[in-house]
Amino acid sequence: MNEVYTITSDNGDEYKLQFTTDRSGIIADEILDYLCHEGVEVVEIGLGRSSGFNVTTPTVLAQIEDIVADLLHRHPNAILSFFCDFINTIPSTKKKIPVQEYRSHLFSLMFNRYVSQHHIKGLHNLVTVVQGVKEPYYFHVIAWEQHLKYAKMILRGHQNDFGKPE
Repeated sequence: MNEVYTITSDNGDEYKLQFTTDRSGIIADEILDYLCHEGVEVVEIGLGRSSGFNVTTPTVLAQIEDIVADLLHRHPNAILSFFCDFINTIPSTKKKIPVQEYRSHLFSLMFNRYVSQHHIKGLHNLVTVVQGVKEPYYFHVIAWEQHLKYAKMILRGHQNDFGKPE
């Protein structure tokens, strides 16, 4: 699977939302092989701004939510995985927390609001914070109830692969 969506805001900013099952090296091949054998599809999400510098509007965020929800309904055996961007700044923000932490909290709030408003049961957003060498990394895994053990396996893999050595 390799699906790319372009979202354009009212003020002309453009975003690319990508879903891929191509192996990126973020999740260990051994875990992906096991999950494939179990009939679980792991989909990595990438989201980036391709043009513009304005604040991301609620309308754009709602479009992202709808696209992600649609993918989950079309692929009931999918687990979604992503980590929050730490390179790009957040335009026009006065937040005093790191951008990756801000994005992680924002996504979690959006997720909780969406599943509540749409009365979705059994869908979970699991988050792990991995203490990297220079900064923490925020990884999210979205999975249905029946796939929670697999989602936790992915998160443990992130801790092992990206955590700061003791």
